[in-house]
Amino acid sequence: MTKSYENLSVLIVDDDEFQVDFVSDLLAELGVKKIIAANGGKQGLAAFDSASVKPDLLLCDIQMPDIDGFEFMSAMRDREFKGGVILMSGQGSRVLHSASLVAQLSRQNFLGNIEKPVSKAALVDKIKTILG
Repeated sequence: MTKSYENLSVLIVDDDEFQVDFVSDLLAELGVKKIIAANGGKQGLAAFDSASVKPDLLLCDIQMPDIDGFEFMSAMRDREFKGGVILMSGQGSRVLHSASLVAQLSRQNFLGNIEKPVSKAALVDKIKTILG
């Protein structure tokens, strides 16, 4: 069955409140209705654990002060998260490349990296793979 943006459930995890709001707005413009936003890794884990329906997609920042993106991905693996993972970073391509290797090694359903500032075109490009 093909999913649509409207049926997609997304968890955004970033310690920058502006980025969370910005990405939430981009997703809403695409028609995504189920958006869970978390400021930082600890809040992200709590949001994931308390969600009655687990998200289809995780958009996660790499560098966060409480739990970084690598630790967050490890926690998602421990929780047997099967949804798609997109990593976001303003740290440049080397950091994003390292993060993508970690995501792949941890057997995540890794959809790719997006450099900040996130663009709608980049989101569409990465998300389309899980929409079928």
